[in-house]
Amino acid sequence: MRSTQIYQLSAKQALILGFLLSFICTSISLQASNPAATDSLEINKGEEELAIESKRGWYSTSLYAEFGMPKINHNGVGLDYGKTFSYGGGFNLNFRFVKWLGLQVGAGLSFQKNNISMESYEAEFDAVDSEGDAYTQMITARDVKEEQTWLFLNVPLALSYYRELGKIELYGFGGVELRHALIADYNQNGTFSHQGYYEQWNILFDDLPALGFYTDKPMEVEAKMEADLLTLPFVGIGMFAPGQKGRFYLEARYYFKSNDPFADEKYPSLFPGPENNQAIGTYKNPSVMNYGDVSFEGIKFVLGINF
Repeated sequence: MRSTQIYQLSAKQALILGFLLSFICTSISLQASNPAATDSLEINKGEEELAIESKRGWYSTSLYAEFGMPKINHNGVGLDYGKTFSYGGGFNLNFRFVKWLGLQVGAGLSFQKNNISMESYEAEFDAVDSEGDAYTQMITARDVKEEQTWLFLNVPLALSYYRELGKIELYGFGGVELRHALIADYNQNGTFSHQGYYEQWNILFDDLPALGFYTDKPMEVEAKMEADLLTLPFVGIGMFAPGQKGRFYLEARYYFKSNDPFADEKYPSLFPGPENNQAIGTYKNPSVMNYGDVSFEGIKFVLGINF
């Protein structure tokens, strides 16, 4: 099946990232060109900066808020993921091995909703019923909507390279973030058909709900997704700015493609219908995530205080 990226980074997102880079460069330029005001003022500022620097030492703590533009890659043709955003917060523990090299480890929570839609879908594949008879399973669906609710526990680990430029400090970093889904719920609705064609008898079963066959049946499902641990490599840049009680900082992170958190539970098609002649009354369609190849990536912006 041809792999299709459902949600690509928009021009607006690229402009935001470009603005961040421009802001950092502008800050550096202003710092380099800013003349001293008076001798006494510079002496006082210098003393304050030395006091702050002496307290910083080899260890510091950071508290942060985050805003993200996540992206889900899925080769399920016809699925529209639209645009989604995430937000959350957490803390980091920062260790400096030397002045220019350090380690960050932390924990946080992030929340996001995905609204997925699909106008129509058709699929056929071979199957075997509860009596051991082979048949062709015929799936159709239309006007499908699925809302997903995620709450992730995030554990980032990264190495950082620091570079002081006057009063500010720039840094670049790279590492890996582990995400565990504390909440992974979905609500799915649409109109579905699940028919069975037995070639050996030239019979089509299309309306036997007790045996799992139905045509144009409206269905709604509320259930949980069983997602494995996500592993996302990431890189980023950041900037520290001095403050009275600590240092404010701003980061931009780019997350590369993750593993597939549903790799162990996949179905041969979307909306596959009951197996082994399961009655329709007890059947629930799985999430669209349980079909095809799925991965997570995206951009995240972080604003915090370091002390």
